Amino acid sequence: MNKEEILNEIILSINTLLKEYRGLFSKEEFIQIKRIELSLKKEGIKNYQELVNLNMTLKPFFSKVWMQEITNFEEFTNGDNFKFVVTSPTKQSATYDKARKGIISASLITSKHMGTFNRINYALVCDINPENILAISSKDTHALTTKDNEYPNYFLSSITSTGSKVFHKTYVNAFKFPEQIEIDLVKENVKNNGDFILETYKNIYSDITLDAKKTTFKGVILFEPYTELDKSEAYALAEKYNIPVKIISKKLYYAKLSIHDAALDKHFYDLTDLETIIFILKHIDKVKDEYSNLIFESTYAVINIKDESTNLKIAINRDLNVVSLYLPNDYRYITLDYSAGFDNLQFKVDNTLVSETEFKDILKFNKDNKVR
Repeated sequence: MNKEEILNEIILSINTLLKEYRGLFSKEEFIQIKRIELSLKKEGIKNYQELVNLNMTLKPFFSKVWMQEITNFEEFTNGDNFKFVVTSPTKQSATYDKARKGIISASLITSKHMGTFNRINYALVCDINPENILAISSKDTHALTTKDNEYPNYFLSSITSTGSKVFHKTYVNAFKFPEQIEIDLVKENVKNNGDFILETYKNIYSDITLDAKKTTFKGVILFEPYTELDKSEAYALAEKYNIPVKIISKKLYYAKLSIHDAALDKHFYDLTDLETIIFILKHIDKVKDEYSNLIFESTYAVINIKDESTNLKIAINRDLNVVSLYLPNDYRYITLDYSAGFDNLQFKVDNTLVSETEFKDILKFNKDNKVR
């Protein structure tokens, strides 16, 4: 990629961040990100060091997106849709020690793609926080920490919390989204292996570089079917880090993906209809198990719900009893507050109260314009 291509890619990522994830940021943060975007459009990028500085400045904001999108491991049950950032140790559990290196080479696995490095059949689930993501790529970037100029053909991407410089074989930054990486992985897997999930010919996996000191492990994933060695290593890692093991059946998810080819009744829910949103809130346990157009993903206190065929998304915060709406081409922070009960709903746009009629008009506008 040349400098102009890199600049355009970064500006597009920032635009997506501001448009689709406005609700994650305070007013001050939104203004800060917007100023960076405007500066890039006006001034461009003068040298490679500016790229490194930009990555360090913006990655906490992109990390917030990953924190929202990544599944809560504690609440995960085999069969649920999920997104996890995992690392598959290339050493045996007895000698594996993340503290020996400044970085962790991890991958994104999801209910649509479960490729790991070297097809290792178990993995440590990493937490994601505002400080630990260093770089994100849908392909292996051969990340390493080394002295300056030791590998002159590598690119400096970021600096760890301990001051170690991180290099990659190709240019990479932290300005990617989980959904974007998942789409890239699925396309590549279907292209090379002819189907979802299964990796018959080529090993397809992403490369998420994490700061080792800032990363903790939430649990261990063991893919089924597994060997006795896989099982013993998975449970040894769990004991070593005092974390639980959960089993993911690849056959189960393959069957779930294949369900779309079956002649089954499919429920349709319109996320631009207020009454539908309220129905989902009241019957969420039932709706999430239906065969429908909605994709459910749970994080720590939030249930993210997306329409599979549009860019519409809502996020239900179960701690605050607030629904955030992410509408295409609408930068505003739009929420539905049901903390006082469904007979006393509060509708807000950028934290300002609006009437139910105004709220419905916002939804109707998106439906009438059929934005996808």
